[in-house]
Amino acid sequence: MPNLVFYAAGDDWTAVLEAIFDRGMFRVFESDSEPDRELREFRAAAEVPDGPRGRSLALFVVGSGPEPTTRRIDFLPGVCADKTFRYCCEGWGLIQLHYGGPFGAQQLRWSRTNHNTEKRAAAWATTLPRLGDPVAWNWAAVTRASGTLNRVIRRMAVSAVGSHPVLPHAARFIAQAGLHIERGQGLHAAPPAGLR
Repeated sequence: MPNLVFYAAGDDWTAVLEAIFDRGMFRVFESDSEPDRELREFRAAAEVPDGPRGRSLALFVVGSGPEPTTRRIDFLPGVCADKTFRYCCEGWGLIQLHYGGPFGAQQLRWSRTNHNTEKRAAAWATTLPRLGDPVAWNWAAVTRASGTLNRVIRRMAVSAVGSHPVLPHAARFIAQAGLHIERGQGLHAAPPAGLR
C-alpha cells in the first residue's frame, strides 16, 4: 500500500501534519526549497509554511536508510526572475506527502502519499546513481511507516469519494461548493465545457 489519494482542505492539512509529528517516526523536509535558499527540515507542524513549500513534503522514516540528500538545481537565466537555484530532497525510501486542497471555489484537488518500492528503486538504480544503492534502505520499515500514515489519514475521514477518504474540512468544502464530479486529479462542480 505505497500510496493513498485523499481529500483534505484547510485545517485537515494541519491535522495530518500534527499526526505525523506526534508519531515521532518521521523527519520532515520540504521537497523543494525556496529559490536561492537551503532546503529546510521541519521539527513541528507549526513550522511548516503555508503556501507551495509547505504543500509538498518528503518524509524520512527514522532509521530506515541513508540520510536524505539535497540536489542543487540551477535555473536557466531569466527563468525565475533574479533567482538562480533551488534544492530538492532526494532518497530512495522517502515518502512523499502532497497537499492538493481547494483550487478556486469550485475544485478540490487530490492530496496524496506515495513512495518507491524496493523493486522500482532497484530498476532505476543505474539511472540515478547519485541516490546510492537501494539495498541500503530498510524497505520493510518504509512500507510499515507508510502504511501507518495511510491508516491514520483514513481514520480521520468522515466519508469517501470512491476509494478516496474525505477529511472533515474537505467534506464541508465539497458540500458548500456543490462538488460532485470526479475527473482529472480532483472534484469539480461542473463537467468540462463540451461535455455537458
